[in-house]
Amino acid sequence: MNATEAVQDRIATGRAALARLPHVSLAALPTPLDACPRLTEALAGPTILIKRDDCTGLAFGGNKVRQHEYVLGSAIAAGADCLVQGSASQSNHSRQLAAAGAKLGLETFLLPKLDAMSSPLQGNYLLDHLLGATIIPIAAEQSTIEAKAALVTRLRAEGRTPYVTGMGSDDALALAAVAYVDAVFEIVEQLPEGRTLDWIYTASQGSTQAGLLVGCELLGLPTRVVGVSPMSDSHEAYIAPSGVLDLVRQTASALGFESRVTLDDILADSDFVGPGYGQVNDATIEAIRTLASVEGVLLDPVYTGKAFAALLSHTRAGRFTADETVVFLHTGGLPGIFAYSDELAHPYRGITQPPESGGTPKKSREEPRE
Repeated sequence: MNATEAVQDRIATGRAALARLPHVSLAALPTPLDACPRLTEALAGPTILIKRDDCTGLAFGGNKVRQHEYVLGSAIAAGADCLVQGSASQSNHSRQLAAAGAKLGLETFLLPKLDAMSSPLQGNYLLDHLLGATIIPIAAEQSTIEAKAALVTRLRAEGRTPYVTGMGSDDALALAAVAYVDAVFEIVEQLPEGRTLDWIYTASQGSTQAGLLVGCELLGLPTRVVGVSPMSDSHEAYIAPSGVLDLVRQTASALGFESRVTLDDILADSDFVGPGYGQVNDATIEAIRTLASVEGVLLDPVYTGKAFAALLSHTRAGRFTADETVVFLHTGGLPGIFAYSDELAHPYRGITQPPESGGTPKKSREEPRE
């Protein structure tokens, strides 16, 4: 364990505060903190470690499984008998909520958008169906927040007690952030001897980054937390740095202290969104291929692929010193890979076509995209 006695005492105090909040058990914790020696060597930069929150269990895992322990703990404490969530058709949040609802015996209503990734039925959207969620699709251009509010009104009129998660629910977003306070405690406990937690990179829509910031503050760490946005500010689910700061303050308040984090501490990077939310570009594909081929770790094309593209770019630009440690938080999303087979398979088309007359398959003449 690479934690001083003072830090261990702060972790114990922080976990005592977390234990006072409503909570259910859903995730396989602690998740691994994996060294990446080949990646570190290839980039000739800082020491890079990956916090494997893609390994939280429950229907392919991901960061929302950890978050739902507190979000759904609160929902059950409030007497909820059903859950409401809506997002893109390939939403990782929706898939993990459907799994959590199935495990806890709570009916889950999902309002997926009929967007470009809703047909054919595959990836996260297929899993939503398999997990038994009640699925009510909405038009791609429709407001998710408004659709969720309308459904909640109807359910309440029918005598139900719904609980809303995700965008449109400030309470749920703050509780989701609480989970990543404990994730920081795990990381610090898992760091190799002699290593400091200098940087954390994560795909962020707000809650995860906010929780990481609070965890670092509680432990008195100077860690810089970089949240790489998967969407531009035109997207309905986008949370601006000021919104992340609000979540930081709510999270700290839930744990019984007043945060001193300022807007200057919210390191938000929107330079790797690419063409738009859920749309991949060459930098995303290169990031996915790089980590897969060097460390055998898979990323998704919507969130972690873009966050890792930022980490690659910043490393190559010399942002970090060789003696620093960067932890990449892998937030999951792996079922989404299969919905993007056309984009991700582009460099390999034809490689696995059967040969004309025995022997090894012929490679495609199509040049890889760089």
